[in-house]
Amino acid sequence: MSSILIVMGTVMDISKQENKEYDFASSMQPMLGQQNLVKNALQDLALDTHAIEEVMTYAATGIDKHRTIFIDWLASKNIHTAAETLVFTQGAQQGIYTCLQILTHKEDFILHEELAYPGFFRAVDACGLKPLAVPLTKDGLDTEALEHYCQQHRPKVLYITPNMQNPTNIRYTAEVLEKIVALSQQYDFYIIEDDVNYCLPEDWRTPLQQLAADRVFYVSSLSKYVAGGLRIAFTLVPEGWQKEFNLNLHSQCWMVSTINIELASRFLMHESFQYNQELLAQEMRYRQKRFMEFSVKHHLEATEGGLNVWLKLPPQFNMNQLSGYLNSKNIKVRTADLFNHPATTPTKENAIRMALGSFTYREEFDQALTAFESSLLEFISHQQEPVI
Repeated sequence: MSSILIVMGTVMDISKQENKEYDFASSMQPMLGQQNLVKNALQDLALDTHAIEEVMTYAATGIDKHRTIFIDWLASKNIHTAAETLVFTQGAQQGIYTCLQILTHKEDFILHEELAYPGFFRAVDACGLKPLAVPLTKDGLDTEALEHYCQQHRPKVLYITPNMQNPTNIRYTAEVLEKIVALSQQYDFYIIEDDVNYCLPEDWRTPLQQLAADRVFYVSSLSKYVAGGLRIAFTLVPEGWQKEFNLNLHSQCWMVSTINIELASRFLMHESFQYNQELLAQEMRYRQKRFMEFSVKHHLEATEGGLNVWLKLPPQFNMNQLSGYLNSKNIKVRTADLFNHPATTPTKENAIRMALGSFTYREEFDQALTAFESSLLEFISHQQEPVI
């Protein structure tokens, strides 16, 4: 039976797409009208000659009105900060790299979560740093292990994703966060808080930066809420570090382009953006619910969160063998070892991260989940000790 979709006047038959690739690897949000936000902002900008002249003019530290709008938007999310703390970057990756550049020297030790964002590891390697992986518990970082590393190695920086840990979806408890801040003060290291990952509104929590603005560099972006290609990101930089942060940023690029920030400034506080975010939240709730129903059905342990699900595998199923089999079926996933730095102890986690957002239409997601379930059952049927 054909599955017909009519989207913006275009007829699509998604059931007849040959060699269809199901991308559960790329952590991105479905396009549910973000393109219209940008289109409308572009049309609005086209009629504003003064604003066009502003974004065409060199501005070493950006345009003040953009900073004001973003500060107001952050305040609506209960993030309160002074305008001078906010520095725009070309994606959160640049923010992470710049933090490492000003806070560390070559051969310094740097702490990070046992499993972490691979882009962070690229920045670590580019800076010539020595990574130390801190074990994770169900409540966040193992703070006893963290203190042991602090006593042994005197690290300069700790990198964490406490709101929605990437890739495990662990959410740090308040007690763990308070302990991390206390250790930061005691052992004199700074914290890079990466808050790029998408959170559903009901899971949103005020950042650690609000508890310790003098110790935390807060990195965030619109990549997982609007679109990654816009490269709209910012870092909240502690007092006393803003000049050095801006100077280092200036050494990487003469200035961060202001045109994309101008576009975001035109839709961030608009009701159309709020409506778009409500649609995104509704869609991700649906997809998380569907995947969790699938995991319960097959007695698999999964942790939902944001755009992804962390799926733990029974010990008799090797994650890389499963990934290879799925790949032969044009199904892409991310295995746990891809979030492990090669210089640290190999992870004992046997799991895959399933990204649920790359499918624009709900019907495509449902079709992809069905394909994944079918392929997983085929893989299990080849194992000596099936559990399903």
